[in-house]
Amino acid sequence: MSNESTIWLFLRKMRAPLIILNLAHAFPVILLTLVPGTGDNGQPVYLSFFDAMYIVGYTATTIGFGEIPYAFSYPQRMVVLLTIYATVPAWIYALGSIIALLQEKTFTTAIKMNAFRRRVHHLGQDFIIVCGYTDAGKLLIDKINKDNRYRIIVIDKSIEKIEALQSEMYLPSIPAIVADASMTDVLKSSGIESPHCKFLVTLFDDDQLNLKISVRARILNSKLCIIARSGIKQGGENLANIGVNHIIDAFSIIAKRIDFALRSPYLFNLLSWVQGGNLHVSKSDILPVGKYIVCAKGRFGKTLQNTLDNNQIEYTYLDINKDTHEKVSSDQDFFIQAGIMEAACIIAGTNDDAINLSIVATARSLNPAIFAIVRENELEERSLFSNLKVDKIFILDQIAALDGYNYIDRPMTFKFINEISKQNTEMFVDTLLLITSKVNKRPALLEMEIDEHHMYALSRYLTEASVTIGQLLRNPYRDGEDLEIVILGLERSNGDFILLPQDTTLLQPNDHILFASTRPSLETFQTIVNHYYELYYVIHGVEAQRFILPFKR
Repeated sequence: MSNESTIWLFLRKMRAPLIILNLAHAFPVILLTLVPGTGDNGQPVYLSFFDAMYIVGYTATTIGFGEIPYAFSYPQRMVVLLTIYATVPAWIYALGSIIALLQEKTFTTAIKMNAFRRRVHHLGQDFIIVCGYTDAGKLLIDKINKDNRYRIIVIDKSIEKIEALQSEMYLPSIPAIVADASMTDVLKSSGIESPHCKFLVTLFDDDQLNLKISVRARILNSKLCIIARSGIKQGGENLANIGVNHIIDAFSIIAKRIDFALRSPYLFNLLSWVQGGNLHVSKSDILPVGKYIVCAKGRFGKTLQNTLDNNQIEYTYLDINKDTHEKVSSDQDFFIQAGIMEAACIIAGTNDDAINLSIVATARSLNPAIFAIVRENELEERSLFSNLKVDKIFILDQIAALDGYNYIDRPMTFKFINEISKQNTEMFVDTLLLITSKVNKRPALLEMEIDEHHMYALSRYLTEASVTIGQLLRNPYRDGEDLEIVILGLERSNGDFILLPQDTTLLQPNDHILFASTRPSLETFQTIVNHYYELYYVIHGVEAQRFILPFKR
């Protein structure tokens, strides 16, 4: 709803009170100009239009300044009495109507929408629209807000969720509105047509709602990058058909993690790291060899079955809801019949956390050594699963949020994982050891582009001369210390991707670099690539003369 329509809504709702109020003022004013008073010399005196308005104004508001400019005649006093009895009720009626209007949901919603629209219009920098302040949405917002690279706009139908967002006191503040994100007017008000709008993320659990939002967003802005969550196969296909740039399928991501863990704990560890973990291979990263029991249903259960089949793992599949309703024996007998005593691993993957808790508790009571993998649907249940000492927990909202964040902030991580997964186990081990030995077990993961916005000096230098990765990272200040940085991938402007490039690899303008680093080394690197004289010294080993352009040979 526009500002103009808000004004018209006010005028339409207040039409009757305003008409009555105006008439209650207009008639006394006219009468006062027509009814004569008596001057000092006894001659009849008529009030001017302004004087009449002035007298009615202070009489109607019950202020009462007196009879001016002369004492009133009795006819004039009759008009003043009429003014009092006409205008005071009219004002009460008008004020009551205004109070009622301010309490009307339609009007207050219009006012909030206009205020929201103005805030969006005055952002003046690139922003992301997040549809749904869900658990996944909150995690995504927390990550993006820390980077301070994009502003964030939030849409959600739940007033409780928007109030929860506002209570978080994010800095910079986040414009948010209680509205249906699938409505075209709401998306327009959120700035979806603005050139500053770079991403739209919809993370609702409802696939149909995500599809509706994505369709409208694509129509309104054909260049917008859309990220949408999907939990069913048909939903993902529909999102792909309308041109959604990135589809978050938490089930496929979990299946991929299990697949990587079965192939190599080191590969699984690299995947976990790029999605927010660390680089320490723990006991729980090594999946056991033996029989698996899969307690899941629907698409998630089928996805797990395909993963286990591809890795030639023996398993028993249980549609836990169906099977438990049909059984007549106890839970323990049910799991014993499924082979729990000789099983090496149980996967509790239903859409009900209470059932998943029951599955793990029952399995552990029968086979204390069994390896337990759990799908967690609600973040609030994490402590309960931890108390059961579950070996591996996959939290759907966390997985969805981190996957969306990676696509926004460091999309090269997807190419890195895709390329390194094609290598052998020795490569996985070498890569992990390289990062942990040169950086640490929890390095910062960043992606940067060689351009004038991120590497000003280096981008200018590369137009005239060549620079290798080793020149920037290996003992750049000749003090015997290398920068604690590992280049994980290099993507050329033509789309070619180089996995773990060598120190001799030449850099080119507009290259994208994915690297692991400590914070101090990152600050040093940014100083080098953004300052002429620092870069010149690193490359040539001597100080550049101040009166000579440092990049001329």
